[in-house]
Amino acid sequence: MRHSATSLSVFMLASLCLTLGVRSTSAQEADYKLYEVISPKRKIVGPLVGHVTDTTARIWAYAGPRTKPLILEVAAIESATDDPQAIRYRARIEQTPEAKDHHAVEFELTGLAPKTTYAFAVRMAEDEAAVEPGTFTTAPAADAKAKFRMAVSSCFGGAYRRDKQGNTTEVRGEYHADSWQHLANARPDMQLIIGDNVYADSTEYNHLWDAYTLERVNNTPFSEAVRTIPTYAVWDDHDYGPNNSDRTAKGKEHSLRVFNEVFANPPRPGDDKTPGIFTTFTWGGVDFFLLDGRYHRSPNISKDTPEKVFLGEEQMAWLVKSLKASKAPFKVLVCGSTWMASGSDGWRLFDHERRRLWKQIVEHNIGGVVHVAGDVHRCDIQWHPPEVGRAYFMPEIISSGLGSHGRYDRMGFAVADFDLTQADPVMTARVFDGTGTETVMRRVLASELQVREYEGD
Repeated sequence: MRHSATSLSVFMLASLCLTLGVRSTSAQEADYKLYEVISPKRKIVGPLVGHVTDTTARIWAYAGPRTKPLILEVAAIESATDDPQAIRYRARIEQTPEAKDHHAVEFELTGLAPKTTYAFAVRMAEDEAAVEPGTFTTAPAADAKAKFRMAVSSCFGGAYRRDKQGNTTEVRGEYHADSWQHLANARPDMQLIIGDNVYADSTEYNHLWDAYTLERVNNTPFSEAVRTIPTYAVWDDHDYGPNNSDRTAKGKEHSLRVFNEVFANPPRPGDDKTPGIFTTFTWGGVDFFLLDGRYHRSPNISKDTPEKVFLGEEQMAWLVKSLKASKAPFKVLVCGSTWMASGSDGWRLFDHERRRLWKQIVEHNIGGVVHVAGDVHRCDIQWHPPEVGRAYFMPEIISSGLGSHGRYDRMGFAVADFDLTQADPVMTARVFDGTGTETVMRRVLASELQVREYEGD
């Protein structure tokens, strides 16, 4: 959904290049009433650290409708690299927000050093006192055998409704959980937020924008986490549209536009002809596939025939092609909906689509597939038996309910430690409840996730 970078005036001390991404246009008119309300206490919403690689980073910020630039200042403060130039990095860039992006800004930095920590500040050009700081650490070198920690959370957003006067208000505030503090204390290198990131239950453009804005202003532990932890997002039903919504949701193109304006995910794959949020990235030698389980999905109640699809034809073809090309020992599928845990809204209702994916995994000898999901307001680590001959048991990390949780389930989140330095790479997944107590742990070797050589039933 992004076009080529625009030219910038860049002031640098380290001969390194920074560029800025530009988002797609839309005829939808933006409403800035909410910003007028929040600006006395928070002039800059964010920042949010998005997609980070070993040499690049994306940083998002929003400061309402404006014609003056936002300024990003960056400095390296610590580095694990042997390159003496890495710690000398300094930069200052300016970008003027544009109405076609709801005046949100996404800075894109390039020329960074692997495993290096950077401090940054986003400030207003006309108001030096309006400043929001943050830090981030780049990923390990792309060709390195790495160790890193991933955090996963979902179902934490507040519930927001639009009143008759067109104002969005929070109607359920208990979602602002201190469990974000426990997640931050786990010190993840990056994190996945995998749906129901807000409970807006609408496809209305301005309502969705206001819901995300309020969440990032009022949910202080969340806003603190995303300014220091590289954050990747997918949606589920409540931040895409109404409960259990699918491809029939009217106005879904507005939900898609908002999602692309409020997150700094990796660029979309290929020629970007198929709408949706699906994309891929690599961190520390592990490949991640962010899936769109809503935009092309058949209704849950449809008869389960080969025509009933979960990902849609184009996204499924992209996923299989990408999995075939991956050489990573672990290939992590990230989706808002669970594989089998929900009997009312998930892959479990799409037998043909599920088995179709399994058959492709076996046919192309694709090892290392792990599923990550949310939605069900409880956390767990599950093993799913093979559904076709020669397939393997597939692990699933379910992290759901960092703020919203079931009657008998505590709030929780998950982490997964990947160690690719071992001869047999290993993933160790853990679930923590809302008090920070570890409740479940599973250790998975890459060698366990391999297509078998013999024919099964």
